[in-house]
Amino acid sequence: MVRGRVALPGLEPAPGQLGLADGLIAVVAGPEPALAATRELDCGDALLLPGMVDAHVHTSSAAEEGIAACTLAAAAGGVTTVVDMPYDHDRMVADPDAFAAKAAEVEHEAVIDVALWATVPPQGPLEHVVELVEAGACAFKLSTFDTDPRRFPRVPDDQLLAAFGAIARSGGLAGVHSENDEIVRAGIARLRGAGRRDAPAHAESRPAVAETEAIARCLELAGASGVRLHLCHVTVERGVKLARRARGDGVDVSLETCPHYLLLDEEELARQGGEAKINPPLRPRPEVEALWRRLGSGEIDLVSSDHVGWPAARKHGDDVFALASGAPGVELILPLMHDAMVERGLPVSRLVRLLCENPARRFGLWPQKGGLVPGADADIAIFDPQRSWSVDPLALVSRAGWSPYAGRRLRGRVERTIAGGQEVFDGETVLGEPGRGRHVRPGAVAEHAHA
Repeated sequence: MVRGRVALPGLEPAPGQLGLADGLIAVVAGPEPALAATRELDCGDALLLPGMVDAHVHTSSAAEEGIAACTLAAAAGGVTTVVDMPYDHDRMVADPDAFAAKAAEVEHEAVIDVALWATVPPQGPLEHVVELVEAGACAFKLSTFDTDPRRFPRVPDDQLLAAFGAIARSGGLAGVHSENDEIVRAGIARLRGAGRRDAPAHAESRPAVAETEAIARCLELAGASGVRLHLCHVTVERGVKLARRARGDGVDVSLETCPHYLLLDEEELARQGGEAKINPPLRPRPEVEALWRRLGSGEIDLVSSDHVGWPAARKHGDDVFALASGAPGVELILPLMHDAMVERGLPVSRLVRLLCENPARRFGLWPQKGGLVPGADADIAIFDPQRSWSVDPLALVSRAGWSPYAGRRLRGRVERTIAGGQEVFDGETVLGEPGRGRHVRPGAVAEHAHA
């Protein structure tokens, strides 16, 4: 039995108890009378939050990280389920054999539970879509930008429309990285031609219209095909407005943003150099504030980390265009968002919806994941909302050894993480071993979830 301030769906945390049995939540009760239990964990005034569901994680884009190292860091951050992207350093997961191999790696290496994205080839037949859904793919990631022609390719518009149709017919969910390839490539060429290699040139090469044009295009194709659409890492207010308008026209669309788009702005490129290089890029401060307003109004459905554990060597150099994009974040997303949302007067119940409940619903994992409800997996983040601390990248579990949040002072820290009824993090050490996590599959057609 675990006692503390329990965050139930839609409610603010209140004193209560959780009875656990066989890896599941068996009972949710008030503070009295005490539940009968063979073991009791009294967490005092700490919050008992659902283990976070991080729906956008790249465990294996960096060969130096991988599933084991990423999920160790996740466990230390109160994340008990990640949904792993299909773009690994040595492959993309676009067919049943690659998917089965990835699922087997999860069973062998993961410390916490892992669900999987799949993808589609940039051209050719799409016969594997149904098989991948049947194998347990939570969603299909497609990109309008050619990050890497071998493992993270652009899907041309004709194939994008065909893929949306195939995914819709199979009952799947399509997620998109939305940036106009031609606009970005022209921007990079123009700046390179002018001799620019500095970090701020990265943001200049990828203007907001490159993102919003691609969002609008994907929304139109989703409307024509009937696919359920998820917009990954939206960075600007207009993207949210476009999604709202399309939803009014009947498109089933959800959208996410990430902590870096809420906590950092494009000035970080001048301050931090390549460590602040992310795609899409960080935006000007007015866009950051506009994104917060949309989050506060409930128009952003979920927040994910878009974690990638690049080693520092891939983020440092004289040519920003040659550096890797992305940042580690799975270990910090919960304390970062708690600190920022409390500062802005947003309630814990909203935090839980954005980081736990809504991702689980949209990706078909609810009610197994995302909520402290009877019958759910006993995944619990025990969180001290008053503990103040500073981010020291070398003290984190993450193997990356750097963070764009280095030195940031935060209020609130994960004290323990319980996954499937087992303590996997005790506040100092990750106790879970690689191989204890499972590949989890969507249990039902994913729901649309508004924050």
